[in-house]
Amino acid sequence: MTFDQRKNERFDLPCNIEYVLNPLATDEIFEGVAINISTSGMCLLVSNPLYIGQEITIISVLPIPSQTATVRWIEKHEEDHYKVGLEFV
Repeated sequence: MTFDQRKNERFDLPCNIEYVLNPLATDEIFEGVAINISTSGMCLLVSNPLYIGQEITIISVLPIPSQTATVRWIEKHEEDHYKVGLEFV
């Protein structure tokens, strides 16, 4: 038996997105690939490590309820890539 902790059903949405870590302090833009999305969050593939609790601001236009998301989990995917679970704020 498997247990899925997700609140909402996820849908595949492979697309490139851009985000910033702190829009008030820097204008540095990072890129990632959205793997899937739901009304409460998304899974993102990134090349820079993030940390649990960190907030990011998504600047790409996507059908999401909020442009701000909090990192809920992170796992190493490949040598220099990470899968990140985000929850929309």
